[in-house]
Amino acid sequence: MIGITLALLSAAVSGIAIVLVGRHSKETNALNVSMLISFTGLMVVLPFAVMFSDFSAINLEGILLFAAGGILTPGLVRLFYYSGLKKLGPSVNSSVFSVYPIYSSLFAIFFLGELLTLGNWIGVAAIALGVVLVEMSCRDNTCAKSVIKDWGLPIIGGLTFGVSAILRKEALNIFNAPLLGVAVAYCFAFIPYFAILIFHKKARNNFSPRRDLRLFWLAGVGQAISWILSFYALSLDAVAIVVPLLSIEPLFVALFAFLFLRGQERLSSKVVASIIVTVLGAVLVVT
Repeated sequence: MIGITLALLSAAVSGIAIVLVGRHSKETNALNVSMLISFTGLMVVLPFAVMFSDFSAINLEGILLFAAGGILTPGLVRLFYYSGLKKLGPSVNSSVFSVYPIYSSLFAIFFLGELLTLGNWIGVAAIALGVVLVEMSCRDNTCAKSVIKDWGLPIIGGLTFGVSAILRKEALNIFNAPLLGVAVAYCFAFIPYFAILIFHKKARNNFSPRRDLRLFWLAGVGQAISWILSFYALSLDAVAIVVPLLSIEPLFVALFAFLFLRGQERLSSKVVASIIVTVLGAVLVVT
């Protein structure tokens, strides 16, 4: 029960953080947002990891899995997610992204030998329907001008998140140190960011941490808290329980976007319906 509660709290806090990013996402780019949120989060997590982790029990395999998961999530996932948020808006982007439990389940079939029940496949169909409803809403909404590649951003982000969730759970099974796991993941998240800055001149020219930090530091704190909660939830409960609960984040995004982004985000009935159908489908997939 504690793991379920922590997963729900993680989804809610992450939803608030995403809406905070959405307020200023048009003013910068995904790399700036990803780096600043990751930097702020690391500053929050690192002191607690140092104080409360048992370094005498460190397991190298677990650390390496945390690191690999960190490169994927939050590293690459934030680039895909915030790029999609900028193109599609918070509600639509989070709804498309939230299909990631499907990827985790499919990977479990191929790599762990697990089987999907009829209810799971009904969930797959529900998720597909939810995405179709989002696409229909985009014909009348602010994302009407988006193109296929924009939709690919949250889809690829969800795929990456699904892989990293399995890596995190395996790491926690080997070395149950959630705070240290978050800190390691955050440290290695900077690898793709630094690679972009080194090899992409335009990215270096547009990198403005001093200007953007004031816009996104609070979202960074929120995401760090969400990550800590989700790691503890995974350490206490199964992936099949925690992941679908994390995927209800779009409900919180839609709610907070409606409350705080009324001038930027229009929440149509189709978007609401798509979010509900997608989340219900995600729950069925991993039940």
